[in-house]
Amino acid sequence: MLFGSRAGFGLEFHIEQDPDLLCVDIFVGGLRVNTWDNAFYPPLLVKKLKDEAARFRTPTAAPAEFTSPSESFRIAEGWMYEDDGGSGTDPSVAEALARCEFLEWGECTDQVTALAFPDGERLHLVCRVRDADGPARGAGARQEPVVASVSRAVFVETLEGALAVAEREWSTRLAALLDRGRADDGGTAPGAGSR
Repeated sequence: MLFGSRAGFGLEFHIEQDPDLLCVDIFVGGLRVNTWDNAFYPPLLVKKLKDEAARFRTPTAAPAEFTSPSESFRIAEGWMYEDDGGSGTDPSVAEALARCEFLEWGECTDQVTALAFPDGERLHLVCRVRDADGPARGAGARQEPVVASVSRAVFVETLEGALAVAEREWSTRLAALLDRGRADDGGTAPGAGSR
């Protein structure tokens, strides 16, 4: 079940893949950014989807420091992860751009550096995936950053559609876990009455 698009921004659910976790592939600009791990802890995914939808629901102007998606990403990434503080860029500029960090969704996205630069009714998504065997955010990029400019409204619709599925699936799975727990504790199965 795909929300959004693989070419822009998309979340593809694999509902039957794991009985307890929510397996979701994340796509930015045609790249699947979480190939090493797509099994999210459901309450965390629900929270992150809610937070991101709220964050981007209202159009926001681009940061004053924004130049282009690629250049702004380079500056922010340099400030966030390089020893030289962003290649000589004014730290306040780099820090302001780094506030656009995106996809901080737990272990499944630890190896992605992603930024979502607002620009009115558009969002410029830029991300780089790091090597799986290196530090989560260290040196050794596997590839160049991917850039995708998407409609803010479609982006929010994607998050909200994914949120509805994540909430429904988590409710169903939580009920099943509670039922199993009651059965393991010798409790009465749901719907069974005493006579």
